[in-house]
Amino acid sequence: MNSHIKNIGAVLWSTLIAVSFGGTCLALYFKEIPVTQKDIALVLLGALISEMKGVGSFWTGSTNSSQIKDQTIADLSKKG
Repeated sequence: MNSHIKNIGAVLWSTLIAVSFGGTCLALYFKEIPVTQKDIALVLLGALISEMKGVGSFWTGSTNSSQIKDQTIADLSKKG
């Protein structure tokens, strides 16, 4: 798969997670959530916190570095 398409997918996924996380936080802060749905909202928030950790790790950690390295190797092999 093309590296550019993978990068767009990573950006879109990261944006979706960040917007969902922010929206959930704002909804929990500003809206009165019925008692019957509060547990569901808190489980959703926990899952989004976990995903935000993954997003942060991807963009600042070894996964992003690994992708850059793989792209560099692919570029060098095309030139050689």
